[in-house]
Amino acid sequence: MYNDNDLKNLAEIKAFLDENEIEYSTEYDNFCLNYGNPDGKRSYEICYVPSHAYPIAYKQYGIEGVGMEYFYEASYKAEHENNSFKCWVKDFEWQDDRKREVLKSYFLYAAGKVKDKFYARECEVREVDTKEAREFESQHCFYGKRGASLNLGLYTKKEKNGIPAGTLIMLYTFGKNFFGKDNSIEVLRVGTKRNANVSGGASKLLTYFLEHYPVLHMGGNVVPVEKLKFYSDYDHNIGGSMDQLGFQFVNYSKGGFMNYWVETGEIKSRQPNKHKEVMKQMSEGKVLAIPNAGVKTFVLYVDREKYPIKEKPVLPPLPNRHPGVTPSTISKLTNAEYTLENAPTNIIF
Repeated sequence: MYNDNDLKNLAEIKAFLDENEIEYSTEYDNFCLNYGNPDGKRSYEICYVPSHAYPIAYKQYGIEGVGMEYFYEASYKAEHENNSFKCWVKDFEWQDDRKREVLKSYFLYAAGKVKDKFYARECEVREVDTKEAREFESQHCFYGKRGASLNLGLYTKKEKNGIPAGTLIMLYTFGKNFFGKDNSIEVLRVGTKRNANVSGGASKLLTYFLEHYPVLHMGGNVVPVEKLKFYSDYDHNIGGSMDQLGFQFVNYSKGGFMNYWVETGEIKSRQPNKHKEVMKQMSEGKVLAIPNAGVKTFVLYVDREKYPIKEKPVLPPLPNRHPGVTPSTISKLTNAEYTLENAPTNIIF
């Protein structure tokens, strides 16, 4: 099943775990951290996937393979029957420089080996300008940059571990719910600086958002902050802390897929406008559909008794800022300027 490229990738993963003194077992898929669930802790299985061996089966094209829910079903069983989580590492993901480094950070976090550890009290919340947010996502978020209506970040107050004061170390972005037809707001990107962890950081960012943004500008409309949605990537994240943040689990998407071009190794998400073209190439053996584990959907209904609206604090400028960088123009709203009572007439309820 493994070709030379796969063996090279597996050797690199093993070398990384060994170099960082991360203990693992190979009794399960590839590399299993916390083997045997010590003290009831969930096992963390790093499961390498040679994509060429796991295409979605299309009998009409003579393509043998697995069902679209193959990885979802394996993840679901691990989560609910084995107290384990499967982190699927596809060959093309490991070969992507950015994604490989983010995956390494995932492994370090799962093993409790991250180098730079912070507490939320050592950081302050600020709006992040668009340029800095997209650059941060390009380096530290698995799926890269994505446009948003609001970017909020945690910046270090003081120098620590060689990381200067004023460094963006954690990012939350908010915007229009891509999948739903309701007026909920989606948490679009959640990212932490690679090889770092901020204890209490997610709670601090989310609480700040809920307490200081009664409405959000989205696509020319002003939407009240009443309902948040978050889609957890079930390939790489179990969403284990969402309940602690006040989110409720809604459902599983039960799998999805990406298209893999055999000759070039190119990977693309589903493209409905090119469906016929892609299916033709699939019939010719040029494209394979590679399944994934889908997403877990969570929702938070905002309780204004718990999160009363507060005035935004006035903070001094960040140190060592580059000249010419301005705050995000996407979300300049302040509580003094906008409330649900004086919002424009195009507000959506």
